[in-house]
Amino acid sequence: MNKHMRELFNLDGKVAIVTGGAGWLGRFFTESLAQSGAKTVIVDYNQELLKKAVEEFQNDGLAVEGVVGNVMQDRPLCECIDKIAADFGRMDILVNAAVVHCGGEFDGIRFEDFEKAYCNSSAYAVASKQAAVHMRKCGGGCIINIASMYGLVTSYPEVYEGITTPNSITYSADKAAVIHMTHYMAVYLAKDKIRVNCVSPGPFPNRNKDLYADNPVMDEFLIRLGQKTPMGRIGRPWELKGVIAFLASEA
Repeated sequence: MNKHMRELFNLDGKVAIVTGGAGWLGRFFTESLAQSGAKTVIVDYNQELLKKAVEEFQNDGLAVEGVVGNVMQDRPLCECIDKIAADFGRMDILVNAAVVHCGGEFDGIRFEDFEKAYCNSSAYAVASKQAAVHMRKCGGGCIINIASMYGLVTSYPEVYEGITTPNSITYSADKAAVIHMTHYMAVYLAKDKIRVNCVSPGPFPNRNKDLYADNPVMDEFLIRLGQKTPMGRIGRPWELKGVIAFLASEA
């Protein structure tokens, strides 16, 4: 039967988890799913940020709840996913968006920086593994991994010169791992009707981040970044909502 467009994008009755869903971009991933009808649960370690985000979503009439959890440790992460699935009776969508930033200048890189960076992609893999257990019970599901353009291309050091440190090699390596893991999981889980996709955003710098706050040359930094993109500007976080809704839905 040919479905209407509204049906294809409708997520009513679905249960979604967004790790890091109270963060700069994560908030818009959460909003996208909730506005499409999914009961959406944010898992974030920052209790204050989480509480504020959930209250704002609920005040807007969206079915969003929050769970404080450390997604960078194996057992707490798995237990958190299991509890959400038990509380809601199902699990349909997982968006892996949590990230721990680390690393610095290339000339000072250490083994420990890579070990810390790969906690991110490791968390994505473990969360996906655990979510898949519950998605199989529902006859399928959807996993969306958030990578970065820096998992595919490198940055221009001159863009950062005089303002902040360039994008780190550890971040690029970690996001490249996320992209390839997505390929692996997409094939491995296809038989279970679990779709696995990856979104690799371009530049979406957070103006509110401590790195840029009250920085008198922030505007110059944004101009430099924009000049490296075909449209001549940085991304606006809400522009990612459409791709998340599309990948999570029957569309």
